[in-house]
Amino acid sequence: MLPGEFLIIRDWQKGDITGNSSVYRWTAGAHPDVLEYFRSNLEAVRKRHRNEQEFLTAHLSGQGKVGYWPETWCRSFKRHCVKYFPFSFFQTPAIPAGAKIVVFHGVPNPPDALVGRSGKWYRRVLPTPWIADNWK
Repeated sequence: MLPGEFLIIRDWQKGDITGNSSVYRWTAGAHPDVLEYFRSNLEAVRKRHRNEQEFLTAHLSGQGKVGYWPETWCRSFKRHCVKYFPFSFFQTPAIPAGAKIVVFHGVPNPPDALVGRSGKWYRRVLPTPWIADNWK
């Protein structure tokens, strides 16, 4: 088991401490202060943080409790599997080497990517049959 009190994906878009909460781990009940602080300071949290993953990472990072999954373990479908233009027009998205989890954040969602619908005019996604074998 990978050591760490709180593990989260390092956000793919931001260059700071922010985590992506698609995959995180902590022991149930280990950090009751997170919810208590959130409830007691809701307006300040809303003003300071864009979303829950920014708040969660900042709060626990301030306590020195944040660790990140190895970079290759949790990969983004749209950032790491879909090929860049123009390759996306003739190369099927592939599972990156070492990936344990492929995260579908935003669009496309797995059912759409499976049949080749990207949800964005600028992001071409070919039908991706391996999704049916791995998405349960």
